Amino acid sequence: MVDLTSSIPGPHNIVMGRLSNGLRVWVYENFETQTVSLQGYVPGGSINETPEQAGLANITAILLRRGTLKHDYDALNEMTEAVGASLGFDAGRHTFSFDAYSLAEDFGLILDLLAESLILPAFPEDELEKTRSRILTRLDERRHSTRAMASLTFRKHLYPPGHPYRSALLGEPETVRSVKRGDLLRFYEEKINPDDGVVVVVGAISAAEALTRLEQALGDWRHPQARPDPAIPPRPLLSGKIQVDVAVRGKSQSDIIIGWPGIARSDPDYYPMLVCNSILGRFGLGGRLGQRIREEMGLAYYAYSTFSVNRGAGAWQLGAGVNPKNVDRASEAMLAEILRIRTDPVSDEELSDVQRQLSGSLPLRLETNAGIGGYLLNMAWYDLGLDYLVRYADRIRAVGADDVLRVARAYLSADEYVLVAAGPSAEES
Repeated sequence: MVDLTSSIPGPHNIVMGRLSNGLRVWVYENFETQTVSLQGYVPGGSINETPEQAGLANITAILLRRGTLKHDYDALNEMTEAVGASLGFDAGRHTFSFDAYSLAEDFGLILDLLAESLILPAFPEDELEKTRSRILTRLDERRHSTRAMASLTFRKHLYPPGHPYRSALLGEPETVRSVKRGDLLRFYEEKINPDDGVVVVVGAISAAEALTRLEQALGDWRHPQARPDPAIPPRPLLSGKIQVDVAVRGKSQSDIIIGWPGIARSDPDYYPMLVCNSILGRFGLGGRLGQRIREEMGLAYYAYSTFSVNRGAGAWQLGAGVNPKNVDRASEAMLAEILRIRTDPVSDEELSDVQRQLSGSLPLRLETNAGIGGYLLNMAWYDLGLDYLVRYADRIRAVGADDVLRVARAYLSADEYVLVAAGPSAEES
């Protein structure tokens, strides 16, 4: 039975409400520190871009913070920094997200600035040009990074052309150069809608006050003409091995990625995959991959396993940074670990160690208001239920060795994968 006196956020202490414009609100009161964290999302994001517009959602999000019809960028910064607060916007695949952090006594100010940025953005031409220049610099840096180029190339071979998870959120040089202020205005007006959005407030404020303040600040924000894309993209399919070498001139390191299509967050295999992934390349100093490839064989500077999820299927990938001369041996060793976890059941000791680490680290991630808010926002976005955090440890402990073996066999194929190695050309190495 759940202990309702627990301080873990759950159905007993999360207050829910809804603003007049449809925005849902979750509030978790926490008076241990005199700070307030606000996080939220609204429909929008890169899924609404065409391939020719790659990066448009990201630029739109950045420009929301670069000036309003009332205050320019410098004025916004001065007011925010004067009270030691923060305010930001970001674009994901499906959503626009925003966050603010302040002392409780300054929450009204930072909320007003957030609302002003969301409702009255100016998209100033000079800030667009500055933003464009910074992004183009980052894209040039990406071109010279073996790790970034391995990741970019992996996505382009895992997801088919036209798939919304294929492109980089940052965009491409040619698409970033083509963005005009009118594109930002149209995207903002036609693809960003507060309907079905969520705002999470965590900290030293009562739920009643938070709801009142949010209604006053954001209740009139409406985009009835906006039609963001609600589609869930299909899971990609592989039909064999895809191996790609990417030349990055002037480098002394190669980065390897081996990966497969993953799952959506709603998939029942999420928890077994979380445990299996930790065994492979997260637990301790890098799981089995780190132990074997780095510590025992001395082939890698780092090695890891990671998987991403969204409302659509993400990816599961292994990665390693190696000396260019060790690419083949390291790749073979990574695939050997895949074969082992697909063949041999994990021991009870290794399984329990990983389960303790996963469940035991949760309280640490809930020590800050921002950390709590991040979890609540994910719970809302993925419809995980108000009892998600309360039941998290039980769900981790419920994963058995047979579950780990099953998901490894289901998703980590030794015959169908994408393998990318980015590093110096054969002539250079």
